[in-house]
Amino acid sequence: MSRLVLGLNTHHGDASAVLLGPSGPIAAIAQERIDRVKHSANFPADAVREVLRIAGADIADVTDIAVARDPNANLPQKLAYVVSHGASGLEMARRRLMVHRKVRSTAEELAEAMGIDVGRIRADFHQVEHHLAHVASAFYWSPFERAAGFTCDGAGDFASQMFARCEDLDIEVLGRTYWPHSLGVFYSALTQFLGFDRYGEEYKVMGLSAYGEDRYGRVLRDMVHYEPGRGIRLNLKYFVHHEIREAFETIEGGQVRLPRLYGPQLERALGPARIRGAELTEREKDIAMSMQRRHEEVFLDAIADLIARTGLRDLVLAGGSVLNSVANGRMITEGYAERAYFQPAASDDGTAAGAASYVLHAIHRVPRHDPVTHAYLGTEWSDAEIEKAVVASGRPVRRLERMELLQTAAKAMAAGKVLGWFQGREEWGPRALGNRSILCNPAYPDMKAILNARIKNREAFRPFAPAVRIEDLPEVFEGTHEVPFMIVVYKVRPEWRERVPAITHADGTGRVQTVRREDNPLYYDLIGVFRETTGIPVVLNTSFNENEPIVHTPAQAIACFERTKMDCLAIGSFWLEKSDG
Repeated sequence: MSRLVLGLNTHHGDASAVLLGPSGPIAAIAQERIDRVKHSANFPADAVREVLRIAGADIADVTDIAVARDPNANLPQKLAYVVSHGASGLEMARRRLMVHRKVRSTAEELAEAMGIDVGRIRADFHQVEHHLAHVASAFYWSPFERAAGFTCDGAGDFASQMFARCEDLDIEVLGRTYWPHSLGVFYSALTQFLGFDRYGEEYKVMGLSAYGEDRYGRVLRDMVHYEPGRGIRLNLKYFVHHEIREAFETIEGGQVRLPRLYGPQLERALGPARIRGAELTEREKDIAMSMQRRHEEVFLDAIADLIARTGLRDLVLAGGSVLNSVANGRMITEGYAERAYFQPAASDDGTAAGAASYVLHAIHRVPRHDPVTHAYLGTEWSDAEIEKAVVASGRPVRRLERMELLQTAAKAMAAGKVLGWFQGREEWGPRALGNRSILCNPAYPDMKAILNARIKNREAFRPFAPAVRIEDLPEVFEGTHEVPFMIVVYKVRPEWRERVPAITHADGTGRVQTVRREDNPLYYDLIGVFRETTGIPVVLNTSFNENEPIVHTPAQAIACFERTKMDCLAIGSFWLEKSDG
């Protein structure tokens, strides 16, 4: 029987849907791309419709539905927690039970959301533990026959971290860190303390850390450490997440909100918390550096223990904490791992892929598919569809052949213009990997400030990422391991730092994306033509959006182009340019 598996992340942030067959992933998309709610926790009915549409399939064709949550996982630990925490533990258990009931009714909820009779859904229903789904999302997509699996995040199914040994079709769980101990909670709590209190803002603090000094290391070392045999350990006196009687997270209008995770002891140790929008002083920059450094130390201690326990130096990694590209860079460049594969959607959107992969391979024993080397698994728009949006804009437009488009785009970037680039299938995961991107010349010293002020409307301290063809990587960066999903930071070689200042962060690094021609010929060739034009082998790449989810439709791309001070837009075969740019 040929299997068609629908993987879902539901009732949680970064809701998503993935459709997987024996040949590999067919389509994957996060709900936020369609409903435009950042980190959307709405039921992913729109995403389900879209992956089915891309596949040319009907819900009746789906043989299995896999949800990345298992209410039965880690029951002894849950019960022990409830008993030891009295009323707050009982209230937490009650609220989680309500979520689990929703998960168990996924087929009914899906049918209602899609406006169909539940009888049309003939698929077998599976629940896969959260962190097992994370491991599966990375291992089954990787090129490795055997690997050590590592996951780390805030929490899921009462665990925050998992070790595993992976081989062929099997994943053997070697250990977990259980709630309330969590490296993700440590980072999120300090992120809140620094005034970035919205869900998913940890990456901002990672960028801020480059501007500080490690002046608070002693205090933060008292807050979290790694203990072989027990996992990540928090000093709970600094935190209150384990004492909260209301839900650890709430969902309102599809948006996830976390309560305050830190307690008064943290403010006694570090001083008063920063209020959102207040000036960022040297104190906040130093705390950011100290927390980033402590995160790296604990992360690397855990990686070292995993390698020692398994004897394997090929690693597969997923989980929200694995989006910390600075820690990943240290793991690679300091030789902890021989090779590593990072799930491109490392956060909870990727659990949809992992749940589907686990069901296909571990349960149904379907042989593994080819490695997934790119993340272009979302929606694609035809030139005919794009043309309608272009015409509706009323702006003058040119239609260009392929080489003319590449040369026009490269010349515009060479001249310092900001280019919107909307091509092919959209990316899976939070990074813009060259199909829904804003691209620029990294040689302009003021380009970072221009983008932050004129286009992105975001904090000035946040860096921008470089994209480079794989063969040019060692010329510009101190790293050789390919990083197609823009999830590893490398140092920029000293001789290049002044030549590409717009992608060189304050600490001399860049969050790199390597590009192979076989994965994205148009994007690869654009970088090549830009090099021929300028002598610069790198382009600056940032996501095509303005404080919103990455654009999904041609109309959204054109609207973003119009309302920002972007200079030109290459959308399919069409070229738009502002004469007043």
